[in-house]
Amino acid sequence: MSQASGLSVVIPHRKEESLDEAVRYLKEMDRTGIDLELFTVSGNQPSVQRNACIKESQCQFIYFLDNDSEPEPQNLQRALRLFKDEKVAVVGGPNLPREGQQGLQREFSAILASPLAVGPVADRYRSTGSVREATDRELILCNLFIRKSILDNLGYFREDLYPNEENEFMNRIQSAGYRLMYDPEIRVHRSPRPNLKSFLRMLMGYGRGRFKQMTVDFRISNLVFFLPAFFSLFLLALPICAFGLYYSGEAAHISGIASLAELVRWPWTMWALAYVISLPPYISLVLFAGAQTFAGMRPPRAAVSAIRLPFLFFCVHFFYGLGVWWGFLGLFSRRKKVVEYELNRMKI
Repeated sequence: MSQASGLSVVIPHRKEESLDEAVRYLKEMDRTGIDLELFTVSGNQPSVQRNACIKESQCQFIYFLDNDSEPEPQNLQRALRLFKDEKVAVVGGPNLPREGQQGLQREFSAILASPLAVGPVADRYRSTGSVREATDRELILCNLFIRKSILDNLGYFREDLYPNEENEFMNRIQSAGYRLMYDPEIRVHRSPRPNLKSFLRMLMGYGRGRFKQMTVDFRISNLVFFLPAFFSLFLLALPICAFGLYYSGEAAHISGIASLAELVRWPWTMWALAYVISLPPYISLVLFAGAQTFAGMRPPRAAVSAIRLPFLFFCVHFFYGLGVWWGFLGLFSRRKKVVEYELNRMKI
């Protein structure tokens, strides 16, 4: 295999998952001048599975996909052009929904592509803008190229992180002075989560992964991810506030409070006032975000989507925040996962 043009595709998967479609899509890609090999690795810990393949690869570049990623034909050639700059260590692009998605799945995709729901992370789920330098917030591991020498020099993925192992690695790369590039035309297509339960579990998993990442790679810029955590805690405390307001007797005297100086002497009332001030603007925000997202969806649009979208915006903020607390509680767990994997290699 030519080291100058060699590229390894790495696809981790569970034992029961089929890779027939993944292989078919790889064969349909523009591989002109590229020696392509495929590593498939079944197991139960993707960061360990990917590292096992990296160690076996002798190629100059590695392309990470998931078993359900459908890469577009131009991806390889576009990525290799960007790698002509030796300071470019990582190249990636968006993860878009498959054609024909309906109902909740279509709404999940629309929510994840909205900056009002996920901020700059939305660029992982929409093809927008031009080729540009990026951060870990815009790039996603189911559609990511990495220069193999960078992995060898800076170390592989942290095997105690999943998810967010790629975020920690990309932060490491940027700290070493290398560049991450986002190309909106390097695209894969995947199906969103099939139902609300799996979507909410995904959100909590992302929050848990971000917290765990911060315990090994703390950065001030990542403190913004604690905002959903405080939001979820604030909402969970609402029944406590209502209970205290009622049983303290303060509720009976609210109408008699004439000044801020008097209000300070009523702690439960102060707490309740925080909800009165903050929740209406937030509700207005999710209603606006839902309406804007609904308007941006291509017809035909189900009328029920206009009702569900604001609720899904709330779910993204609330359950991601719960996931951060799930990650915090994980600090007290001593359970260790038994990792198993089986690696296979084939020429495409």
